[in-house]
Amino acid sequence: MFQDQFQKIWCAPAFSSILSSRRELALIAGVGVLHVGFSLAGVTLWTCPIRAATGIPCPGCGLTRASLEVLRGDFSASVQTHAFAPLVLTVLLTMLAALLLPAKWRDVLIGTVRTLEMRFGFTAWALTLIFLYWAIRLLGFIPFPNNF
Repeated sequence: MFQDQFQKIWCAPAFSSILSSRRELALIAGVGVLHVGFSLAGVTLWTCPIRAATGIPCPGCGLTRASLEVLRGDFSASVQTHAFAPLVLTVLLTMLAALLLPAKWRDVLIGTVRTLEMRFGFTAWALTLIFLYWAIRLLGFIPFPNNF
């Protein structure tokens, strides 16, 4: 019984649900694209409010800088800054594809993501691993970059 409930929650189609809602998708992807675009231009839109308030970096601290390093082709520096930057860029590209693709291909994409989520709990695993990575960094086993 508990295992069935856990499986149902763990494998809930969260990301594919966002991909299915054009309004939510446009808002989230739009903010992501604007943030990356402004950052590429050297304009800082915001700093981490959690780090500003507590002095403790959040799980996403460094993702913008690491994503820019991926876009510039410096994968080594990117992974050293934040190991999940390639995943975040893949998510953003998936969101843009779901927003811009014709209905037939959009449905195929959403169905594929939904299958991955429901079969393997892909979204739950990704979020869990990001938080685990954050905890390991906070404990000092993986250092934050010097310019962090």
